[in-house]
Amino acid sequence: MAVNLEQLGPIGFQDLAGALAVETFGAGVQVMGSGRDGGRDLFHKGQLVWRKTDEQVGEVWDGHTIFQVKHKENLASRPVENASWLWGQVRAELEKWADPGSGRNPVPDYLVIITNVPLSPVPMTGGFDQLDTSMREYIESLADASRDVAGGDERRARYARISRIRKWRFWDANQIQVMINAHPSIRRAFPGFFTAADVFANLAEFTDNLRLDELEPGLRAHARTSLIGEGVIYFDEAGSGDVRGIPVHDVAIDLPVTLGGQVEQSSAIRYVLGRGERVLKPRQSIYLGPRHLIVAGAPGNGKTTISKFLVQAYRAAMLAGAGDLSADHQEVISGTKAALERLGMALPMHRRWAMRIDLAEYAQEHGLDEDSTLVRWIAHKVSKRSDLGEVKARALLSWMRQWPWFLVLDGLDEVTEPRVRKRLIQQVSEFVNDAEAENCDVLVVLTTRPIGYTENIAPSQFERIDLDYLEPAEAVRYGTLATRVRLRNDLDRIDRVVRQLKRAADDEALRNLLRTPLQVLIMTIIMDGTGRLAPDRYSLFWGYYDTVFKRERDKQGGFHRILQEHGQQIQELHERVGFELQLRSEAGERSYATLTAQELESLTWNVLQDAGFKPSGPDADLLAKILMAATHRLVLLAPRGDEGYGFDVRSLQELMAARRLTTGPLDDVMSRLRIAAPSPHWRNTWIFAAGRIFSTPQDHVRQAVVQLVEAIDEGADFRLGSIVPIAPQLALDLIDDGMARSLPKWRDRLIAQGLRLLHEPRPPDVLAATRVLVRFAGSGEEQRRLVADRLRDALGGSASARATAAAIQGFVTAVVDEIHAHPDLRGLRSVRKRQGTTPPPEPPNGWATFNDEIATHPAGPQSLIKIRHAADAIRSIQARGRADDVDAGMIIEALGDSDAATALAAALKHVVTHQPRLVTALRDDVLPSIHRVAIGESLQQV
Repeated sequence: MAVNLEQLGPIGFQDLAGALAVETFGAGVQVMGSGRDGGRDLFHKGQLVWRKTDEQVGEVWDGHTIFQVKHKENLASRPVENASWLWGQVRAELEKWADPGSGRNPVPDYLVIITNVPLSPVPMTGGFDQLDTSMREYIESLADASRDVAGGDERRARYARISRIRKWRFWDANQIQVMINAHPSIRRAFPGFFTAADVFANLAEFTDNLRLDELEPGLRAHARTSLIGEGVIYFDEAGSGDVRGIPVHDVAIDLPVTLGGQVEQSSAIRYVLGRGERVLKPRQSIYLGPRHLIVAGAPGNGKTTISKFLVQAYRAAMLAGAGDLSADHQEVISGTKAALERLGMALPMHRRWAMRIDLAEYAQEHGLDEDSTLVRWIAHKVSKRSDLGEVKARALLSWMRQWPWFLVLDGLDEVTEPRVRKRLIQQVSEFVNDAEAENCDVLVVLTTRPIGYTENIAPSQFERIDLDYLEPAEAVRYGTLATRVRLRNDLDRIDRVVRQLKRAADDEALRNLLRTPLQVLIMTIIMDGTGRLAPDRYSLFWGYYDTVFKRERDKQGGFHRILQEHGQQIQELHERVGFELQLRSEAGERSYATLTAQELESLTWNVLQDAGFKPSGPDADLLAKILMAATHRLVLLAPRGDEGYGFDVRSLQELMAARRLTTGPLDDVMSRLRIAAPSPHWRNTWIFAAGRIFSTPQDHVRQAVVQLVEAIDEGADFRLGSIVPIAPQLALDLIDDGMARSLPKWRDRLIAQGLRLLHEPRPPDVLAATRVLVRFAGSGEEQRRLVADRLRDALGGSASARATAAAIQGFVTAVVDEIHAHPDLRGLRSVRKRQGTTPPPEPPNGWATFNDEIATHPAGPQSLIKIRHAADAIRSIQARGRADDVDAGMIIEALGDSDAATALAAALKHVVTHQPRLVTALRDDVLPSIHRVAIGESLQQV
């Protein structure tokens, strides 16, 4: 059966060419992949044996063979046009091989051109002979000295290179078809490319081992229903009043990403879809790197929106061409195609079956179940979307072995309870390892916030990419797009918002807010309402609540009377719900943050009771009206399907939790913030809380926050605060938020804490730290000098400080270019230590003192046992450079004992100055479990 080689696209065709070359010549064929590879898609060194066939002679090539892959996406109807295109491609490659300055070395001895262009075998006039003749004539033309000018040195140099190519062959479309039919295992490795348009109607062609009556109806029903039901996002939290949701393809943008913690950049959707075009079956794949992706992004950076759009793109590709689609289905498919075209892309050619899993929901339902697996949960979700019976996990496993999958695991950061998180990560690792062992073509994309992500899950399997902040021009484009979708045909309002958005992009004080899609969207809503913006993130988000509240209050009809008369109680309810959900979502059994109807009623009852109402008596009607409003949408509180009630956007939940956290006497507020500071789960809430405090014109409360940051690691032996402090990163987070931007007294004290990072072992995210420091240095000459001076100090400091400062400097130039900072900031890269300073002498080996401290510390018998076990674990970590679960468990147990924690902190002070590897292992392998311990009960007691 002939296959359509055009629909593979350039990446898929290259994978096919590589698989056929490896199958034909063995593992000696090396794959270069796509990109700037010096003209080598594949290469082989040594003997290459060509077996005799009816079409070709048998011979042995001995030398350096290059395989170049040429794919024409749209074949012309006239064969001569296709052959002409191919010769143009080949000639361009020969020109580069001949050019001494091209950098293409060595020139191959042999060349194989692999193409999807069919070449006619007619002698003399056919495509094969014409291409062969053209190549010979090209080489011979460089041997012709008759047209030499100025001695002919350049021609001779080019001929000397190109004449090294001794022989060449062509694999055209016809030969590729023969080879595919001769190697059925390769054909089966490419079902997403080769199956006819209606995938579900043609499953039998590639899934001969499946009982289709068990699978096909459920898969088809799931694909159709999820295409409509799961492809929306909600702007009604933005006050639009449209509870239908907005198709994600209407507002999709491709966000910039940084690859692998380096400075190389791409864009999220393009990078993921590009990876998905690869055939990832381990035993047939020519892709050499980690198959799967971790997408890390700050709060509001669009991780969930991107994941929804990617899943929609694959579902649209899977269903396009099916005959049993409604007009709504066709509209979504057309809209998704149009969105991809707007972004400069097309529907995936490698049609993967797509599924998106909310990890918080999964963890809540099956987080610690011993028999739970991701495949069983996927089977459960597919069955829920179908009225055609239950899809069995075993059937899905068979389906995964034979058909390409795209699986999004969204929101690892929302699973924070240490035991559940560890179990979940184990299940993810088991899934990808089992998929590899079963030779499955699966692409997994896992999303998370970067704060608190220290596990570095299966680095041989997962590549990390980081979503970057939007540039001002990108922010304006997205804001314009979102405003047009939200306001539809109200051209005057659209024009007014876009004008203000452009002014904000030119305003240095407001540009800092145009970083994430969520913040840009919020800015457009405020601009459409009050139009007044404050230059800090807390005020932006609170202004959003205020804008939506006033808009709903001023509407006639609906629930405007409740908002007019009981606005204070509605606000209080938002804050209590946000705080309660934030507490629950850090606990293993309630990772998915919602309230049941009964729980919402109880909280509302308490709010009214505390305000002096009698919700069980005369004011029962008020209670009922508020609950009725919540079933539709009460400002930012909204129903979340069968799960209950909550916030559509997690950052809004954190905003409300922050307001609750900062309510009450100042001493109580500072106590709560001290408890919450180490927790990655509470970090965004913490920053909102500090932002609220800084937004008030009271210096004594700002001073309290700054003093708390400065002293946050004192008396924190239970988390080794003096050994692995959190103050530097916390201070940099506040600096980067911008809340102290116009308050130099507090800004300077915060940056002084943040710059202590330069004297610690290399931070886990050097690039992120560099961005904060470059942005700060760019805010004024005084700030630039401060950063330069602290770099000088670090470069003249300890070996650990020198290494960290050098790592920061290594990213400076790329960050300056990336964020379009002033070119003078590149000078930070060339800062050197102060003249005349010599590095301090290496500290003495402190292990003897460490041992003495452990042996002589006064403690009870039980504490002494814990101390000694933890000390043994620390020595073991130092020897290996990492902590295993046993070592980490011993140290964590000791840190739970105050006497033992004090002893360990005192002993470690003698060795950490010359043991950066030990500090790194404690920071990344041990302490995250302590930082993630649920703190809800402690917060409620203050």
